[in-house]
Amino acid sequence: MPQPQDNARAIFLILLIFWLASSPDSGPGLIAGPNLIKSRLARQRHALNVLNSTQWGDFAPRLADDPPEPETEPKYLNLTGFREEDKYVWEDLGRFKDRCEEWSKNAVGIPETAEPVWQNATGVVRGWWQRTNTSSPRYHSSYNLTEISPGVSWAGSNGDWGRNVTGTEGKIMVRLEDNEDSATEPEEIDKFILEKAEVKAREVSSTITIDDVQGTGSSWEMRLHGVHWPRQGAILLTTTSEKYAGIFGLPHLTTRPDFFESSKALLNRTLDKALERKEQHTFTDQIDPWTSTLDAPGEAWNPTPHCEYLVYIQIHPLQQDLIGVQPSLTGPENVAKAIQDIENELRFPQGTGHRRIPPLQMSAVVFSPDCAFFLETKGPPAYAPADGRHLVGVKQEIFLHSVSTFLLGLALIVFGQLQLLKLQMRETSTPSTLGRVSFYTGCMMLLADGMLFTGAAAWSFSASTTLLPSLAVTCVSFLSMTVGTFFLAEIHKVQEPEWRREERERERQNAASNTATPPNSRQTPVANSTPVSTTPPIIIPSDQDIDAEIAENTNNNNATLPAPVTATATPTAQNLRTQLSNIFGRLLLAGICILFLSLAAASWRPSFRSAYFNTLLFVYFSLWLPQIYRNVYRNCRRALSWRFVIGQSILRLLPIAYFYITPNNFAFAEPDYIAFAVLAGWVWFQIWILVAQSILGPRFGVPKGWMPEAWEYHPVLREDNIEAGGLPIGLVSAPSSPTSLERVRTGEEGKDKERKRTNTHVIDCAICREVLEVPVVKAGMEDPTAGGVSGVFARRMYMVTPCRHIFHSACLEGWMRFRLQCPICREELPPL
Repeated sequence: MPQPQDNARAIFLILLIFWLASSPDSGPGLIAGPNLIKSRLARQRHALNVLNSTQWGDFAPRLADDPPEPETEPKYLNLTGFREEDKYVWEDLGRFKDRCEEWSKNAVGIPETAEPVWQNATGVVRGWWQRTNTSSPRYHSSYNLTEISPGVSWAGSNGDWGRNVTGTEGKIMVRLEDNEDSATEPEEIDKFILEKAEVKAREVSSTITIDDVQGTGSSWEMRLHGVHWPRQGAILLTTTSEKYAGIFGLPHLTTRPDFFESSKALLNRTLDKALERKEQHTFTDQIDPWTSTLDAPGEAWNPTPHCEYLVYIQIHPLQQDLIGVQPSLTGPENVAKAIQDIENELRFPQGTGHRRIPPLQMSAVVFSPDCAFFLETKGPPAYAPADGRHLVGVKQEIFLHSVSTFLLGLALIVFGQLQLLKLQMRETSTPSTLGRVSFYTGCMMLLADGMLFTGAAAWSFSASTTLLPSLAVTCVSFLSMTVGTFFLAEIHKVQEPEWRREERERERQNAASNTATPPNSRQTPVANSTPVSTTPPIIIPSDQDIDAEIAENTNNNNATLPAPVTATATPTAQNLRTQLSNIFGRLLLAGICILFLSLAAASWRPSFRSAYFNTLLFVYFSLWLPQIYRNVYRNCRRALSWRFVIGQSILRLLPIAYFYITPNNFAFAEPDYIAFAVLAGWVWFQIWILVAQSILGPRFGVPKGWMPEAWEYHPVLREDNIEAGGLPIGLVSAPSSPTSLERVRTGEEGKDKERKRTNTHVIDCAICREVLEVPVVKAGMEDPTAGGVSGVFARRMYMVTPCRHIFHSACLEGWMRFRLQCPICREELPPL
């Protein structure tokens, strides 16, 4: 008969298959798919032909400040989204262009004397934006998508559109991909013949993330394509969809005639090549190369309407005090040469040192022609530098270097965790020491290492420049996970009998409650009932509970039947492996759920996202709580070495500290010093509890009724307990014996012997054969320090066994690490 866990896994697999089979298929099918692709390519080919047949000034829509009867007739293009009947907010196009020119003039000056800037804009920048409205509002109900894009089936066209920014300010992050190998204008035949300064325009793409902090709280990530003019440091990007042919009309959205000519020539050539390649592979390559949605397959078949974006980015000049140019040689040519040297060194390192790589700074103006709003980055001159510096970040090479450095540091941290774990395994190699370690603390560490291994392995599959550091993290985390699994298996092997004994006890209690006589029934007293024993219970260690196992196998429902030949009295190794595999399966399922939930949380509101990750880390850093409970339950003062506890705490806090207290981390996470202080304080609070348990005792301050009874190895010894057998053997002897209670240290105590409440008895420790001094309270006296801290420290010097033998604490603890038997009489000892 299968186990309940096997049934649960089978049911889960059936539900998963049913969900995959019943989920709606958004694809049009094998026959209709190529037809839809051909229709889309035909529309894009028509848009390219329109671009080829138009000139500068052919798109001149009516502007908001135009008189009712303008001198020239407004002009529109026969492109989706550029027609007058589409009703987009093109009357604010002039305002957008003026704002772009203003940003460029404030950054680099007039075009004739523009300051040199980065020629390659590949990098990551971020900043804050401020929202303003256009001259006239627009809503999703203002458009008829069937007329704008006939033949396209829209999903959710009646609801609110995505990417609609409603807040007054928020965050923006731009990842620019300005590759040197991209198409240029004029076309580069030989990169060694054509100088970089002669490049008029170059293809560029970007991934932009906009956080609507004060509005909906949502975060949108989109893909944009456009053109970069390196000499001027200007970039124009746009989204493209079925209701907006942005990339095909981009030259008409430029601010200057020279920008129009260079971008038109570049896009005519590159768009034509892309369409030819798509037309030849309509069956195999069905993705729109200019889609703005990262989920490209869903956008290809059932597009969802969203706001379109037109983004103008101006690169700012470098700080001359950081590029190493002498003040007397700070002319435009020398600055441009210094910038080129820095870029060449970043791309092809030759050992040329620079004091500091200047940051990448940009300003941006965002215009949504269908949702009718502007977004402008906050910075001078409109805002004070304290309010924002537009978009600031680092070059791609610096960004990748920081990622590689972090990954290498993470690999060293995990390697340190692995070494600490190996040292701890060496110290806890016996059943007695393994029984003290909390199984759930090990599970939490193993779960974290497994999630790290999964993330590092996934990163390695897509990593190129950071492949070696990511592989190092993957290998080290795999080793840590493997060693942790072995350690957890050893703990499970030792503690499994204890769990079975507790399960049997619960079953007995449940059986007793089920078979209890109802209150109304008459109870007949049993004359020969067994009286309840008043002797104290004998505590048997969990790893040596053989009698319970024999009772479990003999007192079963099938006791009247002869046992088969293959029956065994102890659980087989196969059963133990099955139980352990079930536990590891649950850990795997929990790790997968946490990973997927964390990925989904990346798109939540910032407050919800921060609360989720803070809560997740708080639970993760509660890893010492199970060990604290284990110490109290087993009455064990210390199970793990301080080197392991403190080392693991510090090493596991370090990666989190990078994201919480480092302002310019590669994940662009906002520093949260308070949250990190709470997490670190919570970890150290748990460590101090472990320290208090080691010094004052695991049950110090815990009410007696909260935990099961356990043997107290450090009791208060009193002389008036001799008749009850309270004093250990060795401290009690015949009156004529020379080793009687008269063997007392006196010294200077003879003068005030009447005032002393305790005597210090001397006995030889049977393990180390050294003298052991034991304080014993006199008969009829009370020790005021018995329940205090000073009394606890005094009793920590000795340990008394249930068989009434006494030893040094250090001696007996060292003995019990290897054997739970009394060194003198071989009586079983309760585990620490």
